[in-house]
Amino acid sequence: MPSPPFYPADLVRVVSLEGEERDVDSSVDPPRQPRIGEIGTIVDEVGDGIYLVERSTDDGRTLWLAEFLASELELIQRL
Repeated sequence: MPSPPFYPADLVRVVSLEGEERDVDSSVDPPRQPRIGEIGTIVDEVGDGIYLVERSTDDGRTLWLAEFLASELELIQRL
């Protein structure tokens, strides 16, 4: 069985977005949508090649927390 492309705590870049909008959780109001080029951290593998990714501010607030397909992400750094 092949290993998954991403693991929790991996830093990833958003390289594509399938669809205009997605469900996001955020600690900012109004929550904003992820953008191509942004870097986030893998939080968990949801299943079927879907990953939960979080982008935070320097002071630790969550800008967005959203699900991505593996094909929408690129590994930046494995911690």
